[in-house]
Amino acid sequence: MLRYPAPVPVASGGVAVFADSHLGQAEGDADDFLGALAAVRRRGFGTVVLLGDIFQYFIGDRKFETPLVRRVVEGWAALAADGLSLRYVEGNRDFFLKGSPWAKPFSAYGDTDGLEVAGRRYAFVHGDRINTSDLPYRFWRVLSKNPVSFAVMKILPGPVARAIVSRTEARLYRTNFRHKRLLPERFLLEEGARVRRLGYDHLLIGHFHVDRLFESPGASARILPAWVEERRHAEIAPDGTLTIVDEDSSARALQRRRR
Repeated sequence: MLRYPAPVPVASGGVAVFADSHLGQAEGDADDFLGALAAVRRRGFGTVVLLGDIFQYFIGDRKFETPLVRRVVEGWAALAADGLSLRYVEGNRDFFLKGSPWAKPFSAYGDTDGLEVAGRRYAFVHGDRINTSDLPYRFWRVLSKNPVSFAVMKILPGPVARAIVSRTEARLYRTNFRHKRLLPERFLLEEGARVRRLGYDHLLIGHFHVDRLFESPGASARILPAWVEERRHAEIAPDGTLTIVDEDSSARALQRRRR
């Protein structure tokens, strides 16, 4: 069962939320992504939540660092130095980042997060563990995200480790394929109801690469669009209201893969 922290009050500036950018899949996507973050900062936003899967895979070890990862992390560091609070919610393609040099720009990092804006409380989760009936994926996650896997990853030579990650990434797409295509509405509403009981008003989710709102009398679960395919992000205004914003680079978005 996922645990959510007490919501952190956002004093001013609003919150922008970016989900599933999977950087490295389209030419110039890192520049566009950093440009979008800089744009919300110029417009007065003080907080950005990165809702997981920002890279195709993001692993906290030097052997996996690429020029693209280095450039983006340096961009985050510059934005953080300018006063932007970057909060990272771990996705299914993020591994062993907590405590690593790549996590330094983040003011918060975890499996979940929570913020309060003008009295409205928003909970954040990537979403890959919401569907508890997806047993192949849950097995894969336990297998890949544990101290033994971390220790093995540290001792493997770079080329071998990168080859394993490449094969695993393809397998991950296949094992999670069916359950991402068919949205688990029951589980989404159940998680929305659970965070409501914890004192939150809304649950914001990534992972499923669609823009969809699920509501019931006791739950509100909003799946956010995938930046990689739509170049859209969510904004929580200083008055607490949420909107979805289209970016200028939408024509350069990666076309959605057929599922």
